Amino acid sequence: MRVGIFILIQLLILISSGIQAQTAIPESLFTDDYSLNPEDEGKLGFSIDNISFFKNNETDGDIQKGYTLPGFRINPRLVYSPASMIRLEAGLSLLRYWGADKYPNYAYQDIAEWKADGYQYGFHILPFFRAQIQPAPQLNIVLGDIYGGSNHGLIEPLYNPELSYTADPELGVQILYNSGVAHFDAWVNWESFTFRNDTHNEAVNIGVSSCLHITNPQSSFYLGIPVQVLLAHRGGELDQFVGEILTLVNGSAGLQFGFNSANPVFKSVTLNLMGAAYQSGSSKTDLLPFERGWAFYSNLNFQIWKTNLKMAVWRSGDFINILGNPVFGNTSITIDGRTFPRTLVLNPGLKYEQAFGKGFYLGADVEFFYNPELIAYHDKAIGQITKSFTWSTGLYLRINPSIVLK
Repeated sequence: MRVGIFILIQLLILISSGIQAQTAIPESLFTDDYSLNPEDEGKLGFSIDNISFFKNNETDGDIQKGYTLPGFRINPRLVYSPASMIRLEAGLSLLRYWGADKYPNYAYQDIAEWKADGYQYGFHILPFFRAQIQPAPQLNIVLGDIYGGSNHGLIEPLYNPELSYTADPELGVQILYNSGVAHFDAWVNWESFTFRNDTHNEAVNIGVSSCLHITNPQSSFYLGIPVQVLLAHRGGELDQFVGEILTLVNGSAGLQFGFNSANPVFKSVTLNLMGAAYQSGSSKTDLLPFERGWAFYSNLNFQIWKTNLKMAVWRSGDFINILGNPVFGNTSITIDGRTFPRTLVLNPGLKYEQAFGKGFYLGADVEFFYNPELIAYHDKAIGQITKSFTWSTGLYLRINPSIVLK
């Protein structure tokens, strides 16, 4: 399996070779500016990256139980640039939910069944270390804590945005390649390491998020071709490994249209039209309810002043999304054996974001998820036919001050 993963990465890199990519991703509420500044050479700084959140999800209980996320994540770290093309960062990642005193001591985004022993108290604490090098103006290579979460730019059915502030930081290796012709992001997120005599799953996620720009993204009319692939592997190759080997793949591709305006109020309109697919492989044929699936996704966005209005439509069949919002999946995560072979999700939403200088952001959002006809099956027998209505609201504050120490 490791050989297959390596070949997959190589093929994706070869396909994207020769693509020169766009300028660095601008900072926002959930994304980071990973560009290196030559003027920082020799400087030592201290950064405190904090995001406070209050997120409420009122979810259909047949799909997922509703829950509230009140808390904050803080990432204090030292930042040092020994050369103009190198940046090193070291510190801590601390997650705190209001009202919680004890945190399970295991990876927070892992579909494997094992749970490590022991707990952490006060905060969920992890070490943070990132090494970044820019060997060419368009190329960045990152080891350690990579630029994960919403930085990958995956569509919501493939990646739930709230994982950006609740899941463990992604750890592994990342290649970022950008110019005005395309954007390319490939990464390996190693969630679970196995030692000899371990019996739990080795867990690794691999992803590619790219977009070929047919026209300039800053022009009045934009046309692009996005391609996204996400692979999750749970298994192991040590002799002591006990359990099922599982591989899941999500992929999407399509067209992206954009209309940019110089008007300070009505800024832009974007439209995504994408097809998606799901494929699985397992050592046990009955481990998952679906072996493969399909989906179609459209997303229309209006950027008006500091507000984004969207209307998304998701139509899927036998689709299991690895990291996406469970509302878009065809399986229940609360009731064993319950599936929804066909779903149609209408997803209007509104997001507001206000910047108060570099690194300071206030945001709020509200989303609705409506399925006019949700047919539930239980252990492959037809069950109830009902409607599904889910909504969520969130309030966020990100504060990321940086201080030059030397």
